Amino acid sequence: MITVKEAREKAISFLSNQGLEREFIENASVKLDDAEKLINISRQKNPQKILEIGTFVGVSTAVLGLCLPESEIVCVDADIPVELLNLLCVKQFEMNNKQTHLYFVEKVLKHFEILTRFTLKRGFFSCGFPNKEDLDKVVNYGINLEDREIIGQEICEEYGPFDLAFLDADHRTEAVKQDLTLLSNYIKPEGTIILHDVGLDYWGQQVRKGVELFLKEHPQKKFNIEGEIGFIS
Repeated sequence: MITVKEAREKAISFLSNQGLEREFIENASVKLDDAEKLINISRQKNPQKILEIGTFVGVSTAVLGLCLPESEIVCVDADIPVELLNLLCVKQFEMNNKQTHLYFVEKVLKHFEILTRFTLKRGFFSCGFPNKEDLDKVVNYGINLEDREIIGQEICEEYGPFDLAFLDADHRTEAVKQDLTLLSNYIKPEGTIILHDVGLDYWGQQVRKGVELFLKEHPQKKFNIEGEIGFIS
C-alpha cells in the first residue's frame, strides 16, 4: 500500500509539472504531518463515503484517494483560478495561471487513475465570501459569483449521509460554524468531521472559535486536536 508521504509527494510532483510553482503548492496544501494524521484518523473509521470541502489543487484529494482505495469521495470547491487564490493569500507568489482548482484536481486524479471514485462539484458549501475586501478582489478579477452557487444542502441530500468529512475551506469563524451546522445533519452517528488548520495562529483561532460556537449548540459532540488537525465525533 502506498504511504501518505509517497502519495503526497507524487501529487505535488505531478502538479508542479503542470506549471504550478512547487513552493506555492506546498504553502497552500496539507503538510505531510497533517496528511498523515488525516489518513490515520480516517483509516480508524474505514469510511466508505467521504465528503471533502475545499480541495485547492488536489493534494489532499489525491492523498485521500490513494491511501483510502475503498472510499467513494465527493469534493466541493469554489473552483477559483489559482492566480486569484494567490491574490487572496497573505503570502503571495509570482503566479499567472488562470486555470481553476478543479481543473488541476481532475488532472491529478486522472493521472493516478482514480477519478472514477470521485464526484467533483463546483460551488460554495454553506456560505459565500463573507469578507467584503475578498469579495471585491474576486469581482474585480472578473469572477461571476452566480456561476458558483451555495450547494452544500443539495450535495448532502443527494450523496449523504457520509462516514467522514474533511473540512478545509473558508476558515473564518462564522463560515466554519455554518459548515459544521450543515454537515452535522449528514454525518452518520458513528462518523467523524476532520478539520484542517486548527493551530494557534490567526486562522487556527478562527477555526477553533467556529468549532466552539458549533459545540455550544451540540454539547454531545467531542472535539479533539492533534497539531493542525482537529476532529469532531
